[in-house]
Amino acid sequence: MDPRSYIEAIAQELSRARGRGLVLSPADAQLALGWHAAGIGLEDVLGELRRSVRPAAPPARGATQLGVSLQLIAGAFASRRARKKLASAETPALSAGLLTASRADVPGRDVWQALAARAEELLSRGAEAYWAEAVAALKRTLRELPRERVRDVGRALRARMAPRPPGMGREVYRKSLQLQLLAASSERLGVPPREFLL
Repeated sequence: MDPRSYIEAIAQELSRARGRGLVLSPADAQLALGWHAAGIGLEDVLGELRRSVRPAAPPARGATQLGVSLQLIAGAFASRRARKKLASAETPALSAGLLTASRADVPGRDVWQALAARAEELLSRGAEAYWAEAVAALKRTLRELPRERVRDVGRALRARMAPRPPGMGREVYRKSLQLQLLAASSERLGVPPREFLL
């Protein structure tokens, strides 16, 4: 809806409540334009306006009765916009940084963006959950790359591998190799981006 139609619809509803005039005051017009620009739906505005003019108890003798104005409902939308702004500001810093690192030229970009979005949640369950997802993401990415590039990563991994130390369990050793694979692939292919190695 264009701004003019938006304002006219609000003015019409306001005139019903006031019982006079379709013209908005400059202050009301400014509020209405701000709500339109902020994407606040017309039905939301009209609903708040109707609620604000519901019959209430008769005012006490001598009390001043406020006229109907958009300024009476401005607080409802101000608090709504503040909550929306707060929610957007709460995007975890780590996830935001990883999303930025998942630039357009990163192989398997969608896979790494998905991991970035879940990074905070995975780490809250423990580092192992994050690294397991990172390894799975790398495997999916490597399937999309030319075989020679994948072989290059394999050679880099073998160059840094050490025999399993006595006393180290096989599962621990396997996870150690997976972390080395992530590091080798990051160095050789740029995937995962080094930010994902934390």
